[in-house]
Amino acid sequence: MKNSTFSDVSRPADYLMQRQRSGEKRVSHYKDLNRAVSGVTLGNMVEWFDFAIYSSMATIMAQVFFPQTSAYSQLIAIYAAFAAGFIIRPLGGFVFGPIGDRFGRRTALISSISLMSGATLIIALIPSYQSIGIAAPCLLVLMRMLQGLSTGGEYGGSCIFIAEHCPDKRRSFFTSWLEFGNISGFLIGGLVVSLVSHLVGETQMASWGWRIPFALAGLMGVVAIFIRLNLDETPVFRQMQKESRAREANTSQKSLWQNMLAEWPQMLRAAGLVATFNVSYYIILGYVPGYLTNVLGYSQSFSSNLSLVATLGLLLFIPLFGALGDRFGRKRMLVVGCLLMVVFALPAFHLLRHHHAGVMAAALAVLIFAMLFFEGTMPGTLTSLFRAPVRYSCFAISYNISVSLLGGTAPLINTWLIEKTGNVMIPAWYLIGGALLGLMALWGLRDRTGKPLPG
Repeated sequence: MKNSTFSDVSRPADYLMQRQRSGEKRVSHYKDLNRAVSGVTLGNMVEWFDFAIYSSMATIMAQVFFPQTSAYSQLIAIYAAFAAGFIIRPLGGFVFGPIGDRFGRRTALISSISLMSGATLIIALIPSYQSIGIAAPCLLVLMRMLQGLSTGGEYGGSCIFIAEHCPDKRRSFFTSWLEFGNISGFLIGGLVVSLVSHLVGETQMASWGWRIPFALAGLMGVVAIFIRLNLDETPVFRQMQKESRAREANTSQKSLWQNMLAEWPQMLRAAGLVATFNVSYYIILGYVPGYLTNVLGYSQSFSSNLSLVATLGLLLFIPLFGALGDRFGRKRMLVVGCLLMVVFALPAFHLLRHHHAGVMAAALAVLIFAMLFFEGTMPGTLTSLFRAPVRYSCFAISYNISVSLLGGTAPLINTWLIEKTGNVMIPAWYLIGGALLGLMALWGLRDRTGKPLPG
């Protein structure tokens, strides 16, 4: 009887204790997840903050770092310096990808943000062309290349870090916050440039005020370094470490490259999806503001304000579309986004030529709506393509090769094509081409929404 009574009493107590421990683990897990999301998102914010201030101050940067020739030649030169950072990004994928797969996702992310922050701070200190001549643009291009090298390991590693921490059923939602951080950095960068320009005036902005946003970006990167130093490694990589200790042959560099070669079909698919994603990003957010001013003849303030409103609208809805991706499937969302871009890109750019703010806002809203289908679901889709042992390397390499060829070069290519052909609809055709490439990449894709990551 005593044993029976003891059992009757202890079982509820044990059950409650187990429930309490389970609840504590669940709370601890979500704390780790929130820290992971915030820690890597801030680093990506720095990247897009830098992109925004560079784009917003393209005209000023051209005057500071290049000789006084025609305005068009200066603009081409500064876009070329911008593109240099993208051309070297694949090398960053080859450097930081294996680091992330062999030594840890966290290690690679700390290394990449450290390099990026240092290069950004140095840009803020480079003297002008009038002061040191040809050394000025050379130093600018060198720092842009170092930024590009670091960025080669930043985005893919950030996606993977979040995806390997979060629940399978909510992977689209949590990884979409990375895009929220990117757009936030882009938006804040534009606001900082506008604020500094308003405070110091146009003359002082061209003289020394342009340095302030770059200094702020570098300091933001330093903060991101300290946050990442306090993050835990992903559960997936910790499991990989246990398995690699049991099978030492799997830790060799030869094995890593052999495993990567086996993933080439998925890498090709990822490159196509990345092209769709980044062509829309760099055309709509990065190129359209300058296009409205330099090609269509709108004022700088009007173009900037219209772009700012569009970016804010995109920012607000990204988490919602991430949640929709978990609900309806990431592949379905991406197909819809590509079809919307194919159908509405040309009409939207035709409407941008109307000198009516409401019509132009509607045109940009249509393009932003199509983009949201990519923004909410692409990070989770790309992460789910590769097996764990080579996930960082395959993601980083395929992502950065695609971005270098079709994403970061978009402003330069579109500017050159419009100048040579006189066709102001070139950006619309560029968007359509990117969307068609995405539909090809989605053909035969296995949708892993709600399922564990492969490997």
